[in-house]
Amino acid sequence: MSSLSIGIVIYCLTRWLQIPYGWAVFIVVIRAAFWACAVDIRNFDVNIDGRTLSGPTLIFSSQPVSIELGDVDPEFVSEWMGVFSVHDSTGSEVMAHYRYYLPEDRVVLRGMIERLRRPRPATSVG
Repeated sequence: MSSLSIGIVIYCLTRWLQIPYGWAVFIVVIRAAFWACAVDIRNFDVNIDGRTLSGPTLIFSSQPVSIELGDVDPEFVSEWMGVFSVHDSTGSEVMAHYRYYLPEDRVVLRGMIERLRRPRPATSVG
């Protein structure tokens, strides 16, 4: 997916903006270098601590968000094209792409997302 998006950017720069191919590649490389220097990689960390999930939001430069897992409704848990998103009742959201994490961490994250997507059994009081 990443290679495809870079290819699309280079295509757009060369085709629509009439930038020579070498300059288009240079622009993409400079953008990647800027991104690598400007973004704090620790903002991509996802932490599961007991019943709390902390992690990045859509804007990776912002501070991580914490969500109480007991406050997550299964309809607000989604997975699409390798990206997972978890919302709580206050509107806080943890969103990340599985490819940012090690394979063994992906297994843990996918398992947690699957558990969150299942409806909880109703409890009766009485």
